[in-house]
Amino acid sequence: GRYRGYRGGPGRTPPGIVVGRHNSSAASVFSWHKVVLKNGTKYDKIALLKELLAKCSVKFIPICYTKQAMNTYFYLEDQTAARALKELDRQIEMPDGFQLQINIERTTPPNMPLTDELVDKIKVVMSKRYIADHKALNLKSFHTDEGFAGESFYAPLWRSNVMNKVLTVIIDNIPELKAIDLSNNKLNSSSLEFFSTFKSKAKDLTILYLADNKIPDTKPLERLKGLELVDLKLTGNPVVTNLGSSYTATIRKIFPKLQFLDGKELAKEIGFDDDEPTTSSDMPVTIPKMMKNEAANGVVLTFLEQFFKLYDSDNRQPLLDAYHESAMFSLSAQGRHDLLTAYIPESRNLKRVDYEKKRHELLRKGRLSVVAFLSTLPKTEHDMNTFTLDVPFTSESLMTFTVTGCFRERGTKQSNIKHFNRCFLVVPQNSGFCIINETLFVSSATDLSTRKAFLNPPPNTAAAPAPDLDQAAKQTLAVAFSEKSGMNLQFSAKCLEENGWDFDKAGAVFSEAKTKGIIPPEAYAK
Repeated sequence: GRYRGYRGGPGRTPPGIVVGRHNSSAASVFSWHKVVLKNGTKYDKIALLKELLAKCSVKFIPICYTKQAMNTYFYLEDQTAARALKELDRQIEMPDGFQLQINIERTTPPNMPLTDELVDKIKVVMSKRYIADHKALNLKSFHTDEGFAGESFYAPLWRSNVMNKVLTVIIDNIPELKAIDLSNNKLNSSSLEFFSTFKSKAKDLTILYLADNKIPDTKPLERLKGLELVDLKLTGNPVVTNLGSSYTATIRKIFPKLQFLDGKELAKEIGFDDDEPTTSSDMPVTIPKMMKNEAANGVVLTFLEQFFKLYDSDNRQPLLDAYHESAMFSLSAQGRHDLLTAYIPESRNLKRVDYEKKRHELLRKGRLSVVAFLSTLPKTEHDMNTFTLDVPFTSESLMTFTVTGCFRERGTKQSNIKHFNRCFLVVPQNSGFCIINETLFVSSATDLSTRKAFLNPPPNTAAAPAPDLDQAAKQTLAVAFSEKSGMNLQFSAKCLEENGWDFDKAGAVFSEAKTKGIIPPEAYAK
């Protein structure tokens, strides 16, 4: 029978579909069809399916092939394939001379009980998809696996009982799993309810792909909090758009060790360390980061990462893009002249600068004037581990935030650590925002700040030696590089090894070799 617009039918409704009399969009969102082959039991199943696959103009995977009296039937998820099969009705002559009759019925997905036979079949399919050398399991589009094709089985991972059984199989048989791909399985929050138990058993998991599912929020991911994931994919899920600009920052809070998100390498996160607690009970506790609006967190941190990277470089001209055409900038400095020789003469301290003309001269107007002045200041190196951040106000048309911390000069005789306070007023521009007003205050750092600053050695500008990675880290890099390049794991590891396990360098070499067409075909053989 037909079940269009009504609850019930041969299977459960998939996540994201509300079945009802007025839900005309259900069929188009998730189109399932039941293909009935009249008198199909008269013919050999394999020969019959091969004939259909050979004659059909669209490749398809027959799901849950079943006998019913003299007929046989199977299910199709692809509406285009269903139409193509419908066109073959009475167009295929069978060995007994009869024309094969094909009926197509719109329906809901099949609902198979989780029998021991189905569980055994699931284990067989999983074993074929497991890469033992890299401890990686590919469960992408699991229910469409060819191992289920033509069989009376249906194992969709979006059904919680199937997903729980799959995770149980992993825990019982491959607890050392390092990477798993669960993409394109229509997973939602309820599908992943077993994740909270799974994380305590699969502690070595570092790579998780959940792309192209129906995950609406971070609840399923919170169940995995504690896993030291380094690579996560969530593209194609509602959670990405639902979180908006706070997406990256929110995910990094759950997985602080994350290095790759949706195939993109993440910039090193800026650290905010608390000052040592004061001994005075009259002083409030220092808060290293204060956000009035958490949604602005990711945007501001990304801006600061990029801004100080350019500011600390040998060329500050690219900062032109960070300032508005009508931007204004002023500098104030306080302290000993011999320790702040580049800043005191340019200080616009209104209590000290009495002349109106001088006050106007020290106020830089326009982005060209601002960046030209910044370029005259000494080259610097900032210690982001000493930063504090306040974002007291945000709106659609205006945002203000203040960042403080320690820095030192490069290429000068000044070796003392300095303290800075930068207050930014920013406005929207194109797809991002730019600085309309900035004030910079510079002074000598306190003894406490000096002791805490630059505890780590400065970065070596010379060519860095190849990192000393353990085998697990190398496997993680190889899997990530294979996913990004399309090459198999063997060639991905070889490319990384030849480039000192430098992911970016290996990527550049791969791109150049691909452009020249010198990569052998076997590099892509999975």
